[in-house]
Amino acid sequence: MMAKNNETKDTAFLNTYFKTKLFFLGRWSIGCLSMAILASMFIIPGFSYPVKAFASEKKSLISDKMQDSEVKAMKGVGSSGGVGGDALSSDEIAATAAAEHKSLFIESQYPSATTCATCHPKHFEEWSKSQHAYAQLSPVYLSFSSFTNEITSGTNGDFCFRCHSPVGANMGESPFISNLDRHPSSREGITCITCHRLSKGYNKRSGRLSIRKGDLLAPVYGPSGSGELDRVLENTDEYKVVTEKGMPGRKIHTKAIKFATISSSTFCAQCHDVTLLNGFRLEEAFSEYRMSPAAAKGTTCQDCHMGKVQGIPSGYEHGPAAVIGGKETEPRKLTSHLFAGPDYSVIHPGLFPFNVEAQELATMREWLEFDHEVGWGTDEFEDKVADGMKFPSRWESVDDRYDAREILNVQFERLEFMRGKRLEVLKNGYKMGKAVVVQDNKDGLRFKVKVENITDGHNTPTGFAAERLVFVQVTVTDSTGKAIFKSGDLDPNGDVRDHESSYVHNGELPLDPQLFDLRGRILVTNSRGGEREVVIPVPYPVTTIPFLRPTTRSLILTGESPVERINRRSLAPLDHKWAEYTVDGSLLTGEGPYKAKIDFIAGMAPANLIGAIKGQGFDYAMSAREVAEKVAAGYEVLYSEEVVFKTDGVAKVVETSFLDSMKNIFN
Repeated sequence: MMAKNNETKDTAFLNTYFKTKLFFLGRWSIGCLSMAILASMFIIPGFSYPVKAFASEKKSLISDKMQDSEVKAMKGVGSSGGVGGDALSSDEIAATAAAEHKSLFIESQYPSATTCATCHPKHFEEWSKSQHAYAQLSPVYLSFSSFTNEITSGTNGDFCFRCHSPVGANMGESPFISNLDRHPSSREGITCITCHRLSKGYNKRSGRLSIRKGDLLAPVYGPSGSGELDRVLENTDEYKVVTEKGMPGRKIHTKAIKFATISSSTFCAQCHDVTLLNGFRLEEAFSEYRMSPAAAKGTTCQDCHMGKVQGIPSGYEHGPAAVIGGKETEPRKLTSHLFAGPDYSVIHPGLFPFNVEAQELATMREWLEFDHEVGWGTDEFEDKVADGMKFPSRWESVDDRYDAREILNVQFERLEFMRGKRLEVLKNGYKMGKAVVVQDNKDGLRFKVKVENITDGHNTPTGFAAERLVFVQVTVTDSTGKAIFKSGDLDPNGDVRDHESSYVHNGELPLDPQLFDLRGRILVTNSRGGEREVVIPVPYPVTTIPFLRPTTRSLILTGESPVERINRRSLAPLDHKWAEYTVDGSLLTGEGPYKAKIDFIAGMAPANLIGAIKGQGFDYAMSAREVAEKVAAGYEVLYSEEVVFKTDGVAKVVETSFLDSMKNIFN
C-alpha cells in the first residue's frame, strides 16, 4: 500500500472533505457548522466539479463497486433489482454520495479514455483493444505482482503497478485491490493521459511518471503543438465546443503543447526497460534497441509499432486527428494506437476490449455473471430455456441477454481482429526456414531448421523474455501415423517438457533433451554456491528474508552476481539459431517412409508461471486452471512444414497450411 506521505495535496484535501461530510450527515447537531466549512472549501481556486455529466461521452462516473445496491437504492430500486426492496440507511446513502463525489473529483483530475473518445473515436477504438489498454486488467500480472510482494515482505511495493496503471499510481491507489473496485481511469492501464499528460522525458525510469492533473480543459502534450487546435478554438461556434468551466456544451482542450520526446524511442524506455530495486535487469527492450541496427539508422520504436503495419517500418496513415461536433479536423500524420504484442486477453469479453456500450449495459460484476460460453442470448440457448430456470437478477430478462449477446458478438470480432494484428507483429519478428536433412538411413534421422530474428530493432523475444514461451515443436511419425519421436510437445498443463514442468519434476514425463526454445531462464544462487532455475525473479538469500533492495556485498570476493541473473536464449537483431534434431536408429520401426511435422509456436506465458502464482488467486474469481487453459489456447503456430524422409537420403519438403497446423497443435 502506498505510504501516507505519498498522498497528493488534493487527495489529502479530499479525504478531509469526505470525513467532514459523513460527520455532518451523522451528527445533525453541528450540521450548520460543517456546511459552512464545506462551502468555504468549494471556493478554493482550481477546485470544482464538472457541471456536465458524461452522458454525451457515454460513460458512467460511478465505480462498479457502487453500481449495485447503492445506486439502485438511491433510485428507489431494491437490491434484488425490482422496485422497492430494503432501503439503505442514511449513513449508507451518505457513504455512497461521498464515493460519487470522489469519483467525480478523480475524473476532473484524470480524465478517462472514454471522455477522449468523443473527439478521437479512431484513436480510442484502436487503443481500446490494445495491450496498453489490457495492461492493468491482466489477472496474470495482478497475481504475479501480489506474489512477488508476498515473498519479499512487501518490499516490491507498487513497482509493477506504476507502469501497468500510471493513473492509479498517481492517485495513490493500492496495487493490491481488485480491478472491480478501482476507479475507471485507473483500470484503463496505459490510457490516453498516461502519454499525453507527460511534460518531461524520464528516460529509463521504470515507471513513477508524474501525470499532469487537470480536467478535459487542461493542456495536452503531443508531437504537433497547437496549430490545428488554435484554428478550432477560433471557430468554436462551427465546432460546437466550449473552453470554460460551467458552460454547457462539449469541452475541449484549451492548449496543445508540443512535446518532442513523445515521438522518440526514449519515451517508450520509461516502461520498456525494467531494472528491479536490487539492480536486476528484468526487461531490456530499450537497451537492446539502443545497440541495434534500427537505432543506428534512425528508426524509432514508433516507426515499427505505431505505423500502418505492426512490427515493421511501414509509414503512417494520413487523416484527421479529431472529429469535433461532427466536423473533421485538417488531415495530418496519424499514428496507430493498436500496440499489438504477444499478450492476449484471457478475461470475460464483457470486460475487455473496452466497450462503452458494454459499460452502459452492465457493471463489471454483472458481466462476470453472464455465461456466454453456454450460449446465453442466442436462439439455440434461449429457445430451450425451461420454465422457472433461474438467472442472476441482472440477466433475468431475455431481452437483456440478447442485448448482451449483441455486444459480445462485436467484442469477439474485435478480439479476432487483434489476434490478426498479434500474428502480424510476431511474423514480422520471427522466421523459420526450410528443414535441412543431414542424415536419412537405417542408423537414424538427423535434420535441422533455421530460426531467425528478422527485425533489426531488438531481440526476439524481448521485454520480459523469461515469460515468453517461443519454441519449435517436432513430431516424427511412421507410415501408420504412429509417433516415434517428439520434441516441443506439451504436458497436460500446457508446458513444454523442461525443468519447470511439474510433470518432469515429478518424474511423470521425461525431460525433453532436444527442446529448442527461446524463453530466457531466471537463475538464482542456492545455498551451496550453484544456481537453479526459478519462475519468479526474486533471489532467495540464505541468511535473510527475501527482499528487493541493493546489495551491500562486494562482488570482488565472489566474482559473480549475488542475486539472480537471466540465461538469455533470445535472438539478437537479424541473428539466427539452428534447431537440430536426432532420431536414433533404434526408434525406426521399419514402417517407412517417415515424416516430420515441424511447427514454430509463440505463446504469452508458460503454464508453470500460472502455477507458481496461483496461491494469490486470480482477479474476476478465475481459477488457476481456467487461466492456464486460456493462456495455452492462445498459443499460435507462426510457421509450419513437413519433411518426408526416404531411404535414398533425399528429402521432400511439403508446406502445410496455417489452419491445419492450428488444428493439430495440441493433438
